[in-house]
Amino acid sequence: MFKNTFQSGFLSILYSIGSKPLQIWDKKVRNGHIKRITDNDIQSLVLEIEGTNVSTTYITCPADPKKTLGIKLPFLVMIIKNLKKYFTFEVQMTRMCVVAFGQVTTRA
Repeated sequence: MFKNTFQSGFLSILYSIGSKPLQIWDKKVRNGHIKRITDNDIQSLVLEIEGTNVSTTYITCPADPKKTLGIKLPFLVMIIKNLKKYFTFEVQMTRMCVVAFGQVTTRA
């Protein structure tokens, strides 16, 4: 998704205050909800993802599981409020490793 995009500074893939915060995300909801609410502590819009089980209500990005985000930036920043409830998150990263072999020969 972002492989051919110039990446510098920060790249936001989820911004709860934006007009369409889940535009590039896939949503799965069973026995729960995903909604935007105002958090009392920070007085700002946040996403509330809540379900009876962490495996039945979740969001994934990119929405198409065959695609990748293609993010090359070196840091991942997440801000998560501790609600004293079970939660899980999964990040899949692959590191590209380039190996080059060369041979130097001398001629007499």
